[in-house]
Amino acid sequence: MIRTRQDIAGLTLGDAAKAATQQWHPVLDTYARGVELMKALPASDPRSWLWAANTHGIPPGTPPRPTWNQCTHQSVFFLPWHRAYLAWFEETIRDLTGDPDWALPYWDYTVPGTRADRTVPVEFSVRTRTVAANVVPNPLFAPNRDAGPIPIGDVGIVDALADPRFVRSFLPGFGGADPDRRTGHVENLPHNFVHNDIGGLMGSPATAGRDPIFWLHHSNIDRLWEVWSGLPGSVPPTAPGAASALLVAQWRSAVFVFGDPASPATYTMDQVEDPTGFGYEYQVTELPADLADAVQEARAAAGAAVGVAPVDETEPEWEPIAATFNVTSGQDRDIPVAAGASATAAALTAGTTTPSGLVIELSGVRATDPHGVYVVEVRSAPDAGAHRAGRISTFGLAGTADEEERDYLVDATPILPDLLDEGWSGGTLSIRVVPEQGRADSDDVDKAIRVRQVTLYVPTA
Repeated sequence: MIRTRQDIAGLTLGDAAKAATQQWHPVLDTYARGVELMKALPASDPRSWLWAANTHGIPPGTPPRPTWNQCTHQSVFFLPWHRAYLAWFEETIRDLTGDPDWALPYWDYTVPGTRADRTVPVEFSVRTRTVAANVVPNPLFAPNRDAGPIPIGDVGIVDALADPRFVRSFLPGFGGADPDRRTGHVENLPHNFVHNDIGGLMGSPATAGRDPIFWLHHSNIDRLWEVWSGLPGSVPPTAPGAASALLVAQWRSAVFVFGDPASPATYTMDQVEDPTGFGYEYQVTELPADLADAVQEARAAAGAAVGVAPVDETEPEWEPIAATFNVTSGQDRDIPVAAGASATAAALTAGTTTPSGLVIELSGVRATDPHGVYVVEVRSAPDAGAHRAGRISTFGLAGTADEEERDYLVDATPILPDLLDEGWSGGTLSIRVVPEQGRADSDDVDKAIRVRQVTLYVPTA
């Protein structure tokens, strides 16, 4: 039996007053009933709401269980783990509600359109709903969400879909990197940014699964994997030459386990790679014409760019040429390239070669209370104008254990022509990591991140 996961845009009443007083679409009504039934169960019950949420992450101090706190982020397994997680959750809702035909809807905030497309649907924002003429608490409501629309720059999907490779060896592909150490494009944008923008429970992996909108957000991220897979030229990690033998072996042998440890639900990668094996398909996996054209153009342009190579060709090696340590956000730091560091660095500082790419790595990033989004600024000289090299979402830093760290890559290649035009010839660059302006927390001086090391990379000469 194949069920259809539907876009909530066609299910929502679209008006808060109607959502509080009128009958909901059957798909959303079943979802609300299922969540209510899950919330009524004790956390020790594998079918309960807290069990499902704790499977993703647990707040500090929560006594762990064997199948809890599994969320797989900054990993090539981010997409397959969450696909299995959604399928297990979906089956729980069907079992509790007695609705075998139900399928989890998705929230497509990525299609350019009205602000409503990027605002949490009204069925999730009203505190009460009316059922059989009775006003009852709304089980889909969660406190402290941002009521405004998600910024349009935080839901772009062209850059993620434009990469034909699921994994790459240094710069991440659509789904991650090989070795398994980087955040894939789609996990970074839109996934991480949407989590940050909604805020509240969604702002931390430790609590995100406690917000009912989480599951529709991840349904859309899973759908984007299907969109990417259907684009001509997309290369999965198991294609010949697409990834190392070790990663392919890890991928093929992966098993995902959920629920009661004594009798868990288990899913193999063979099941996960084909969602029809889970009994669902998406209402829409074709891109609107304007987005499809943009992705096609970006893929064509990327074919000649640094770091992009056909699967049967070797990707370029990226070499560290300079580093600085212990940087706090908001702090300017000059990073001199040492001529003796390598032949590539010597050629750059001597002016005998021009770099064809530039990547900035922020490693060992920690935060107790970070801003939601940071911008990495680069100057060709301390007194030169700042160039916006890229931006990072701190989802995964907030609410995690103090000893946990995250690493981020920013591809600064697009600003390299500007740096070269200003006279940069491979010497010192000035780096600054600052909170993105225009956000509610951008001027909060008590928030900050600490970066253990900032490293500059260029392709090997």
